[in-house]
Amino acid sequence: MTVSSNQRDEAVVCVHGLWLSGFATGFWRNRFANAGYAAHAFSYQTVRQPLKTSARQLAEFAAALPQQRIHFAGHSLGAVLITAMLAERDWQLPGKQLGRIVLAGPPFQGTDVGANMARVGVGRMLLGRAIQEWLDQERPVVPAGVELGVIAGTRPFGAGRLAAPGLKPPHDGTVRVVETRVEGAREHLSMTVSHTEMLMSARVTRQMLRFFEHGAFAR
Repeated sequence: MTVSSNQRDEAVVCVHGLWLSGFATGFWRNRFANAGYAAHAFSYQTVRQPLKTSARQLAEFAAALPQQRIHFAGHSLGAVLITAMLAERDWQLPGKQLGRIVLAGPPFQGTDVGANMARVGVGRMLLGRAIQEWLDQERPVVPAGVELGVIAGTRPFGAGRLAAPGLKPPHDGTVRVVETRVEGAREHLSMTVSHTEMLMSARVTRQMLRFFEHGAFAR
């Protein structure tokens, strides 16, 4: 799915989270298109497919776009997927320029909610392969030269609290702020939004656009 704009030779690839599809990033894409970017939704199999397979497909998807400069915006597992793509030694965007990257609510350092769910068989089945592979592997460092910003939520409302009732604040109802810390990130911003609210927040998209433009969030 694509929302096109002819104002600039730049694109934003939007990557959804667990159990969702590209449709979930529709609000983001409309806001990015209104700002002059070509906005594309990358869809992937969040449960059954290995993380590395999705990471390779993401790079291939971005490399095939007609725009010259490619930015990325990811939510939750989609944000983790972007960092997994960057960690692959052979990833590349032939003939393209990597733009800036914004991760919203990434469970980068692991997830207490996911760990609680993984303790039972049905929970492991619901989480699927990608997130469990992420929990079991060493955390990558953002490569030198990559401009990446992180947005963490602090509104504690969300279904994740059902899986982890004792979730330690601050958190967005699913992911704790401390879990969103990414080594090598250029900026980290906490906002009073919940995990799901990030996908529908004009305030969040304004900060994303600010980072795409300037490499820094508005303070």
